Amino acid sequence: MNRDSGFTLFEALVAVALLALLAGLLAPAIRAVSLAETRVREHVVSRETTARLEALLRDSVARVQPLPDTIGQGAVSGSPRGLSLWVRMPTSGELVQLNLTIEGEDVIIAMAGSGSITGEPQTSMLAGVGRDARFYYYGETETRDALAWTSQWEYNHLPRLIVLDLAPINGTIRRIELDVPAQARFDCDFDSGFGVCLGGG
Repeated sequence: MNRDSGFTLFEALVAVALLALLAGLLAPAIRAVSLAETRVREHVVSRETTARLEALLRDSVARVQPLPDTIGQGAVSGSPRGLSLWVRMPTSGELVQLNLTIEGEDVIIAMAGSGSITGEPQTSMLAGVGRDARFYYYGETETRDALAWTSQWEYNHLPRLIVLDLAPINGTIRRIELDVPAQARFDCDFDSGFGVCLGGG
């Protein structure tokens, strides 16, 4: 006897059931691969952002310009969530205040010159630095008779070390350590109106 070619309803149902079983078994593996890919991508982006932030900090700290006592403020001031530096621009000689503020997982960067010739601060953002980023400072205390760690720096003198602790990635501690140049000193005739050295070294 000849039978019609093709699948019976029962065979079709078995095939559908097998496909559904395979899809159910493969779904967790596919989801795990997707999550792993997302974590790797976030890790790479975070490392690139951290590298850019570290380069900015190292360059700025290397050019910190201590201010005369008559100015009434230090060249470095900071808190756990923010850092302010007075730096001298290498080409113009202008003093510029660089402010870094940690907001959530991002760092807001604002830069403005001193004196009347400057306009609005220039701002930018580094996104995805990480949660719970915090600054710490190491240097002489207010009486300058001892060295100590602190989360607030409000002294006129420079700290010796600035540390930025970042949120760990996969259990790996991330930290940026910045040595403040000890030889930096104020040795020029300073025009506070224009924020520039008029002479001297």
